[in-house]
Amino acid sequence: MAQIELKNYGMVDIDTQLTAATFLTLQDEGIVDKDFLDKIINATVESEIPLKIKLNTLYAAYREANETDYLDYQTFIKSYQIDYVQLTLVVGAAIVKKNVDEFGAFSQTLIKKIPKTGTSSGK
Repeated sequence: MAQIELKNYGMVDIDTQLTAATFLTLQDEGIVDKDFLDKIINATVESEIPLKIKLNTLYAAYREANETDYLDYQTFIKSYQIDYVQLTLVVGAAIVKKNVDEFGAFSQTLIKKIPKTGTSSGK
């Protein structure tokens, strides 16, 4: 299980292998809307996912890991210092149903497979 640091609360657990129950609970609480998952999954590039949806995904991962003893949404958001790299990893991991560490290794493997531009043709 991964962890993130909250400004006033230290390290807290997150679980990016999100369940339907977590989304339904967050929808009932008004934190995510019914189109939340579609907005994430149908984005063709990471930059199409609005910051609020990324933050909601992070909160969902936090709630997945902390089912009974958790901070409310406003307290969590007020304590989270934005880290775009971390948010991107969490959203990516949630989309592919992997934990953050597995997704980080997976994304590094993909990056290594991207052809380098401007390489010599050997002439």
